[in-house]
Amino acid sequence: MLVRLEEKEFDKIFSKLKEQVYEYNSKISGSEVYLKPYHVVYKNGKKYIYIGKYWYKLEKYNGKIKWIYLGKEKPLANLPDPPRFPEFTIIKDEKSYIVDEKFLNNF
Repeated sequence: MLVRLEEKEFDKIFSKLKEQVYEYNSKISGSEVYLKPYHVVYKNGKKYIYIGKYWYKLEKYNGKIKWIYLGKEKPLANLPDPPRFPEFTIIKDEKSYIVDEKFLNNF
């Protein structure tokens, strides 16, 4: 079932999720790969947010950082397992955030 959250409620939860990904990336900092904290896609006037779902490698080109997509699977077998997030999509419309009820059960 889908549930609507106001921005303040969502921000508290979103901050906790991003913090888990940042902590994980700190643990694997020497590996040259990272779990992207969040990825945003805009489609049909809505904003879709995916948390800790995609792996990237960072490279510098002309002084700018470029994210090189590596996929959804852990790219190096020797890395510890990343934080587990349920498969869900967060949707932002004009009024609020729409999340699956499973999202709230984790917090």
